Amino acid sequence: MNWWLVLPIALPFLGAVLGLVAFGKDRTQRTLAVAAAAGQLVAAVGLTHAVATEGIQVMQVGDWRAPFGITLVADHFGALSLLAGSIAGGAAILYAAMTVDRRRARIGYFSYAGVLTAAVAGAFLTGDLFNLFVWFEVMLIASFVLLAVGRRPQQAAGATTYVTLNLVASATFLTAAGLAYALTGTLNFADLSGRLAAVEQRELV
Repeated sequence: MNWWLVLPIALPFLGAVLGLVAFGKDRTQRTLAVAAAAGQLVAAVGLTHAVATEGIQVMQVGDWRAPFGITLVADHFGALSLLAGSIAGGAAILYAAMTVDRRRARIGYFSYAGVLTAAVAGAFLTGDLFNLFVWFEVMLIASFVLLAVGRRPQQAAGATTYVTLNLVASATFLTAAGLAYALTGTLNFADLSGRLAAVEQRELV
């Protein structure tokens, strides 16, 4: 198992789960969130170094071979994108830890933030189009909850508009993924790059 590919996703998820276990404990949830964000940043730095020194990092989850299994992959662009996302996410969580009121913190604000940062990492590291869609949906759910936490009328109105627009975008994305599969027979990025050139219906591509 390539831990550098797993940890940027697993650590924020672990922090989110532990935060739910500590539901109602304000200080504990803040500490867990900051620690998970710091761990993700360290893992992103490690992955970036591994890519720079060893080349592209690839892992087949559950030993299912591509293009049928779930592939995690990091090239130079993906690793640097993950590093930038980890820095931005870590800074946001650190700022939230210092500013979010106790009521929102106690009802799981930082767990949802952890799920969001894990999903961002998953989107950067996924090796196929369908799992990119899945990670986008996880991001959507987590960000929707973060918008709604607090139960203020303006939050509910903003969250409703946000989720409506994103559902339209998600449906469009899923339709495009379905067309890509119908044309090529695969959703794996590495396979797609080779098979798209052979597609006759260029207008659909």
